Amino acid sequence: MKNGIAQIILMMIIVSSCDQKMVANQSDIKLNNPNEFIGKHKAKVSILGVFHFSNPGLDSYKEEFEFNILENKRQKELEIIIDKISKYKPTKILLESNRVHSDSILNIKLEKYVTGEFDISNMESEYYQIGFKLAKKLGHNRIYSSDAEAKWFGANLDWDNYDSDEYMKRQGQYEKSHRYNYNEVYRESDSLKSVYSLGDYLIMLNDPNDRLKDHQAYLTNTVLEGAGDNYIGADAVARWYRRNIRIFANTYDITSFDQEERILLIYGAGHVWPLRQLFLDSPDYEYVEINEIIS
Repeated sequence: MKNGIAQIILMMIIVSSCDQKMVANQSDIKLNNPNEFIGKHKAKVSILGVFHFSNPGLDSYKEEFEFNILENKRQKELEIIIDKISKYKPTKILLESNRVHSDSILNIKLEKYVTGEFDISNMESEYYQIGFKLAKKLGHNRIYSSDAEAKWFGANLDWDNYDSDEYMKRQGQYEKSHRYNYNEVYRESDSLKSVYSLGDYLIMLNDPNDRLKDHQAYLTNTVLEGAGDNYIGADAVARWYRRNIRIFANTYDITSFDQEERILLIYGAGHVWPLRQLFLDSPDYEYVEINEIIS
């Protein structure tokens, strides 16, 4: 009997000792740290949001006010912007061109531009006017296409006969989704590019408040269409996020964390807000506001 009691007491002591060790070990475990970085160098990244110098007219708002980046006045303003960005010393320049289809083509053109065999004096696109000129100034021998397609994956409708306004009125969604007049916001912003210097306009365009206001159109207008039915608005927003997440994935793939990186993305300003959020949330990047560079 005494031996049995002694064995029970011994077992209780062993269990208690194990429990104390577990508590001690648990106290050594730190709470997850969202700022933890595993690698040699955290990468700096900045996004220059631009309006398309050679606008393809694919956005819902169609530009009304003229702007010619090839004018002498605008070329001088552009030189100032490029000079300021060059002081940031980007190690890699990423463009809003399709990574799969355009990367090799653009780099052949860049090589010829650097050697004087490819003339960009009559080419308006920011690919050339900012990307190529900046790459040459910095001595880069390559540039990076980083955009990606995000094909429609929502409801299949008879788009030729589909009337968005009429549909939303039937659903009772039209009034709520049109409380904010985004076309007027876009038009006012569009008008300022013909009045401001290029530098001042880009500073205004890249202000986080301006970018958030622009992004809110997706969350107050686009997203509502078809809620409770075909969800084409939510799917349109998902498609937009999908494209930006793919751009982020491409950037992440292109970035090296074994060396100091200062990544510069040159994209249509609408991309700035969702991409900015992804970089801010990532443990691997230090986000640099572009206005700290070009102001």
